[in-house]
Amino acid sequence: MAYKNLREFMEVLEDQGDLIRIKDEVNPSYEVAAYVRKSSDVEGPAILFEKVQGTNMKVLGGLFGAKRRVLQSLELDEKNLLTNYLKKEGTVIMPRNVDKAPSQEIVLTGNDIDLYSLPQIIHFEKDAGPYITGGIQIAKSRRTGKRNAGMYRMLILDKNHLTVYAPPGRHLRIIIEQNLEENEPTDVATAIGTDPVIPLASQTRKAFGYDEIEIAGGLRGAPVEMVGCKTINVDVPATAEIVIEGRTVPGREAEDGPFGEYPGTYSDVKKTPVVEVTAITMRKDPIYQFCMTGTPMTENHHMMELPLAALAYEEAYKICPDVVDVVLTPGGTSRHHAVVSIKKRHDYEPRNVILALLAANIGIKYVVVVDHDIDIRNQTDVEWAINTRMQAQDDVLILPTMYSPTLDPSAPMHRSSSKMGIDATAPLGRLDEFSKVKTPGTDTVDLSKYWSP
Repeated sequence: MAYKNLREFMEVLEDQGDLIRIKDEVNPSYEVAAYVRKSSDVEGPAILFEKVQGTNMKVLGGLFGAKRRVLQSLELDEKNLLTNYLKKEGTVIMPRNVDKAPSQEIVLTGNDIDLYSLPQIIHFEKDAGPYITGGIQIAKSRRTGKRNAGMYRMLILDKNHLTVYAPPGRHLRIIIEQNLEENEPTDVATAIGTDPVIPLASQTRKAFGYDEIEIAGGLRGAPVEMVGCKTINVDVPATAEIVIEGRTVPGREAEDGPFGEYPGTYSDVKKTPVVEVTAITMRKDPIYQFCMTGTPMTENHHMMELPLAALAYEEAYKICPDVVDVVLTPGGTSRHHAVVSIKKRHDYEPRNVILALLAANIGIKYVVVVDHDIDIRNQTDVEWAINTRMQAQDDVLILPTMYSPTLDPSAPMHRSSSKMGIDATAPLGRLDEFSKVKTPGTDTVDLSKYWSP
């Protein structure tokens, strides 16, 4: 059954011992992020900070700092995970609009707007300032009338202005640029602290025009309740803890960055659209949620792992209907490195799979294709296949620099990368010759009768 809101999910996690409370006063500059980083490194609990300097709000961090909490929010487990996730993601349930909402128990407009009243979380030592990282930006295309929901960092500039870092090619940026061509602002609402499925739905990589709120309904198995904003023409999740309403200022940009991003390195300083805040609405006693990113694995990586693996599976399936499994590896930031197992039916089929994934709108820069007898969730198994079934002069493809929608610090220019693929499959019809040696009886003898680790 879908969680009604963030607080219900938090209560369940606390009962399970998977959410802890820190009652001591903590500093929003680095200390809050340090606790969440440390918990993420050991797949520890989510953390609710009850007393943060400079704000009256409680702060939630690390909600998705362990994969188990992503699966719990989606009501999934590891068994047939990708297949079952794809079924949920492929289901659309329309949202339901309501007239009154907890997210609008308090409404601040005009001189009462003050972004500095929010927790001023600074994550990394070289960050440009306090960023909002747990907000879901919702906007609507004037041309199509379709809604888009995604997560983009926002640098607080002053009491009522902040950046929205939507890179070129991302759907929010497309909407902003389309409106800018007509010298029109873009209404943008930022929802903080929604039910746990909506942030995960915002990470899906469907084509422009798909509504992530409808996808969220499918993932949670129930419609998302939405309410109209007070000052802009956007609907937002009714149970959100905080909503920042605003409009982009046509022609105005501000420098955004550096900021410690998901590759584990700092992003460059970029000119970025500026949003002027028109209202802040919230629950009484709101909980401010932030999301941790940085060197893998953090909640940023856990959140995008399944949606991106699902997209990679779909792209590979178009080429090879006998795709067995797809993994985006942790060391590749759950995005840049892919391993695919297939049941090969043509000697050069793996090359087509490699090229399809390197060209896909994911940002993959390195693909390994193996046979169906390899467990791609076991890195030793994958390396063994590369070692025993690959010859570099014949089985490695290197592509020159091409468009790649990533924050790759090694890229020769912004959003670009050269790419590589490895065909680590055995020659067609000769898999038995390349199979692992086996000792009969290994599965039946019982060593535990004589030894326990």
